[in-house]
Amino acid sequence: TLVVPVLLSCVDRISTVRVHMPKDLGPANERAEMRRRIAEVGRRLDGRIPLLDPISDMGIRDAGFQALVAKTASLEAKLREHRLFGSADEARLVGAYQAKAGCLARLKDARRRIAEAQSAVQLDELRCRQRVLRRLGYTTAEDVITMKGRVACEITSGDELLLSELMFHGVFNDLTTEQAVALLSCFVFQEKAKDEPPKLQEDLAGPLRAMQESARLIAQISNECKLRVVEDEYVASFRPELMDVVNAWCRGAKFSQICRMTEVFEGSLIRAFRRLEELLRQMCMAAKAIGNVDLENKFADGITKIKRDIIFAASLYL
Repeated sequence: TLVVPVLLSCVDRISTVRVHMPKDLGPANERAEMRRRIAEVGRRLDGRIPLLDPISDMGIRDAGFQALVAKTASLEAKLREHRLFGSADEARLVGAYQAKAGCLARLKDARRRIAEAQSAVQLDELRCRQRVLRRLGYTTAEDVITMKGRVACEITSGDELLLSELMFHGVFNDLTTEQAVALLSCFVFQEKAKDEPPKLQEDLAGPLRAMQESARLIAQISNECKLRVVEDEYVASFRPELMDVVNAWCRGAKFSQICRMTEVFEGSLIRAFRRLEELLRQMCMAAKAIGNVDLENKFADGITKIKRDIIFAASLYL
């Protein structure tokens, strides 16, 4: 008979039966006597050792604890009533469930590591974007927003970087109101109408080329800063299909006339014009931020020229 120490976590349950132990279990005869006493207890109780009840035996009267004991007893009763309790398949199924739980834990850990990797990628992209903003002059070397950056903050309905570049490079200064509004239509129309670009008159083709050159410059700087941008796709995202339509509308054309000028559906035209009006308002605020009154008045005049007729009617049911 050996006497070995055990951890408290190894104790499963405690019995109400108490067996007096000798003061010293060192001698072999004392250990043998203790073993005999324990065997005798098991024989007298026929193996049914009574367990210590924390409420009746220990006198714990806490209502919350009593509720936990009752819940535990209810769950144990349900467990014993289960058809797998004590069956031959119990060990196999429990092992399979533990394997499944292990797989789910590994899956959760893998998803956590994927999320951490994605956060790292997003952090790298953020740093690349910061380098682009510094190269273009929207922030200083200390990441303080410049006046150019404040202008870009006023624009949310179009590509703020490209629009700010056009504004600071004076592209809009030499354009008429009709040309400026037609050029801004490239930023709000996203539907692909034709495979080939429309043939524009020189008074519209010139501003379009200037815009495309600025777009290519932004794409090149982005790639130099390791922010991957496909140059041709970025330039092609600004669609000029409605430039002549918007130009005609600003010059007083009827809605039926501009509908015959394009294959774009009427609903898409109305949606594009309303987005264009919102962009013009933001460009007014941007021009006001840099104190360019002439440019602000030009964009305000553009709002006046396009905001008319059925396109901006409160209801199409007239």
